[in-house]
Parts: sequence; C-alpha cells; structure tokens
Amino acid sequence: MNPFPKPRQHGAWAMFLIPAVMAASLAGEWNWAALFLIVSFILIFLSYEPAVRIVRRWKNRRILAKEQLRWIIRFAGSGALIAAIVFIRYGQWDALLFGCIVALTMIIHLWLTVNKQNMSIPGELVGVFGLTSSAPVIYLFLHQSMDARGWILWLINFLYFAGSIYYIKLKLRIQPQFSQPSNQIKIKKATPLLVYNMILILFLWITIWIRNYTWLFLLAFGPYIIKSIIGIFTWQTKAALNPKQTGFVELFHAIFFLIINILAFNIH
Repeated sequence: MNPFPKPRQHGAWAMFLIPAVMAASLAGEWNWAALFLIVSFILIFLSYEPAVRIVRRWKNRRILAKEQLRWIIRFAGSGALIAAIVFIRYGQWDALLFGCIVALTMIIHLWLTVNKQNMSIPGELVGVFGLTSSAPVIYLFLHQSMDARGWILWLINFLYFAGSIYYIKLKLRIQPQFSQPSNQIKIKKATPLLVYNMILILFLWITIWIRNYTWLFLLAFGPYIIKSIIGIFTWQTKAALNPKQTGFVELFHAIFFLIINILAFNIH
C-alpha cells in the first residue's frame, strides 16, 4: 500500500480549525455534536490531496489512481457519514446547506489546483473562503440561526487568513527574488499587502464603532498588522529563506488571534 499523501498546505489546518474552535466556544456550553462536526471536517480535508492526485493523473494519462481513490473513500466517506448522522440527528438543515457550500468550494479549489491556479491570489482566496466556512457551519448548528455575531465571526476569520495570504506571498515568493532593494522598491513590491491592510483597519474601526464592539477585536489583528509593517522593510533574501520558521510564527499569531477573539466575543 502506498503511503498516505499528506496535505501540502500546512497553514490550511489553522484556517479551518481556528474558525471552527472559535465558533464552538461561543455555544456557552460543551457540545459533543460540534466536536463530531469538527472531526468530520478533518477527515474530509484529509481526502483533498488524494483527490488532487486522482484528477491530475486522469487528466494527464487517463489513468484512475485506485490507491488514492481508496484513501478518499476512507476519509471523505467517514467524514461525510459522521456529518450526515449529526445533521439528521439534530435536524440542522440550514447548517447542512452551509456544509454543501463548503463542499462546492473544495471542488472549485480542486479544479484550480489541477490547473495550477491555486497559488494565485484568487485561488488562495477561494481556499480561505472554503476553509473558514467551518465557522458558520458550527455557529449555525449550535445557534439554529445566523445572526450578526455569526456573520462577523466568519468575516473576521476570512479577513485575517486572507491577509496572511498577502503576507506569505510577499515574504516567501516576492522578496527572495530581489537582494536588498531600496525602501521605495520594498514599498512598491508590498503594495497589495499595504492596500489590503489599510482596508482591513478601516473596516475594523468602522465595525467596532457602528456595532459598539470591544476594541479587543482590533487587538486580535495587532500582531498580524505589526508583523506586516515590519516584514515589508525586513527583507527576506533567498539565502535567509526559512518557510518552517515563517509557518511557526504564523501559527503563534493565529492562536493569539483565536484567544483574543474568544475573549472579545464573550465580553460583547
């Protein structure tokens, strides 16, 4: 038996687990059904890489990768079965609809991956949209309806992880192509990140002011915003490239984002 093909995008784990845990924390009490839903998300997510390999091999050689198909049946099948049992048991059909949207997003991202467009900004954002959709699925399941808090929960998770896409692209793909340019060039290369951050800060400030939310929501984005500004001028040369270290920093900031937002939602 061939070894199981592990997911290549390690940051994707945080992108769907942190929104899911954040949504589950707002239930007010522990709910085993939410845990089973998270487990089903993990199992379905693990079937993504085998699905990519199946479609690629069929597209290039018209050969069905049977071993990869077995992995999909094991993981996606188990995940879908667990989710179906939970949805049927509790009759949460609205949450099931959101689950179908997540599945559709995965199919779109699969097509982008097979056609080598998944690393583009639109392709990355499609992935973030689908992964952070774990938040509304869990929230809707636990609260029976999507109120303003549920939509804000999903939106801030999407905005945070979408911002990380711009940052990672700058540090790992753009900066290593150049060796210590002038500050003017640094700012020019970071224009998409700067524009995104300005829109993000404006949105957060307006939302906090209109909704009378606690400023902890802005604090949750603090490390990301500070890291982005410093990262523009702290140039990442090809020799100093360290994706693993960058990944650990991203994980630490994501956990901080999770903890502060849980506090913020409970205060509000």
